[in-house]
Amino acid sequence: MEQDQAAAGDLLDECPEVLRVALSSASAHRDIWLAAFALDGRVGRMVLGASEPMLGQMRLAWWRDQLGKAVHDRPRGDHLLDLIGTNWNRNEAALVELIDGWEALLSPRPLAETAILEFVAGRVSLSLGLANLVGTMDNERDVRRAGTLWALADLAINARDEAELSRAVKQGAAEGANGLRLSRDMRPLAVIAGLARRSLHFRGRPMLGDRASPLIALRLSLIGR
Repeated sequence: MEQDQAAAGDLLDECPEVLRVALSSASAHRDIWLAAFALDGRVGRMVLGASEPMLGQMRLAWWRDQLGKAVHDRPRGDHLLDLIGTNWNRNEAALVELIDGWEALLSPRPLAETAILEFVAGRVSLSLGLANLVGTMDNERDVRRAGTLWALADLAINARDEAELSRAVKQGAAEGANGLRLSRDMRPLAVIAGLARRSLHFRGRPMLGDRASPLIALRLSLIGR
C-alpha cells in the first residue's frame, strides 16, 4: 500500500501544476485522469526540454512503441507505463495521438499551421479518450472544444514569437466564445478549459500563478464554469 501511494505521488509530481489542480476535482476514475495527465506532463517535458529535435523524437518513439504492444509484452517497473496498462488497456490510440501532437512541436519555429493543428488534434484525441473511458460522451462537441482550448493555451504560453502567440489567441477566442457544458465526470477537463480560456484572454498568461486564479480554479471545480 505504501509503495502504491509513493508511486502515485511520483506520478502526481510529473503533472504540471494546472493538471494537479484539475485532478483534485475528479469525483471518480482518478487513475484514468492521473495516467493521462502524467503522460502529458512527461512527454511535454521531453519536447520542451529537448536540446535537439532528434533526441526528443527518439524518446517519443520509445513511448509510441510501448503503447503499441500488448500490456503483457511491455516492460514492468515504470509506474506510468504500468498505470496506463491498468487503466487505458486497448484505448491507447488516444495516448499515441497525444504523443504525435507533442512531436509536432519539435518542428522548426515559428510553427507552421500544420504543426499547430497536429498539436491541437493530439489534445482533442486525449480529451475524447478520457470521455470515452469515464463513460460520458454526451457532449462530444464541447469535449473537443475543451481539448482545443487546452492546447491553444499551452501554445500561447510557450510561443516563441508574436505570430505564434497571436494565432493561438485568435483561435482561442473563437473556440471560447460560448460556454462549455461538460458532465460532472469530466470536471477536470472543465477546470483546465476554463483556466485555458482565461489564459488566452490575457494573451498567454500562465494558467495559474496570479492572485485570482486559485479562486477561479475553485469555482470551476465546484460548478464546472
